[in-house]
Amino acid sequence: MALAALVALMLGSFAGLLIGRWAAALPVAAAAVSAAVVAGPAAGAVGALAGAGLLAGVQLNHAVSEAAH
Repeated sequence: MALAALVALMLGSFAGLLIGRWAAALPVAAAAVSAAVVAGPAAGAVGALAGAGLLAGVQLNHAVSEAAH
């Protein structure tokens, strides 16, 4: 389970870095909630980690784009 959480965090942050939009975090948050309801709290926690990674990636995208100007 720890490996799945690490992979979800890394993929989420990479996706956020590529997408670069805050609106992309809403479907991930909804997926984390539905995963917690359907598959249990462990899957919800992995989804929450993926959402946190996505937000961190978006923040990094904005920081890099501002530094480039």
